[in-house]
Order: sequence, then C-alpha cells, then structure tokens
Amino acid sequence: MASRRQSRMTPEEAQRIRAQDAAGRLDHDDPEVRRVLDEANRTSVRAYVYGQDAASRRSTRSSLLITAGAALLFIGGLALHFLLPPR
Repeated sequence: MASRRQSRMTPEEAQRIRAQDAAGRLDHDDPEVRRVLDEANRTSVRAYVYGQDAASRRSTRSSLLITAGAALLFIGGLALHFLLPPR
C-alpha cells in the first residue's frame, strides 16, 4: 500500500489552480493534471474546514478535545448519579 504524502500545496496555490480550472484552462485528460487538481481541492477543503494556518488548526483541535472532555464528564456525572444508591 502506498504511503500517504502530506500536501505541500499552500491554500493560496490551491485557490489559483482551482481558478485556472474554473476558467477552463487545464486539460482534464492528463492524469498528472487530475492529480494536481485533486490535491488542490483537498487543500482548499482542509483550509476551509480546519483553518488556513497551523495556529487555527491547533485551536480547532483543542476546542474539539475540550468539548469531548466536557461531554464525557457530564455523562460520567449522570452515570454516577444513577448508579449510587439513594440516601
């Protein structure tokens, strides 16, 4: 199985490639062009979902971890409340 490579394309480069594609200037028959277009689309989606730079990706990741921790704490509290015998 081939290893997955990290995308080395910046979001700005991906945006320019996608603009060229939208203008119809790229040949979709060439497999290498299709590969670059796929990478540009993946880079654009990642930048949109997770943020443009490493700091915003870390912020998104930490927000998800904090939210998951709070949910686990809440569920654990409910479980303790229902599992302990009444006084």
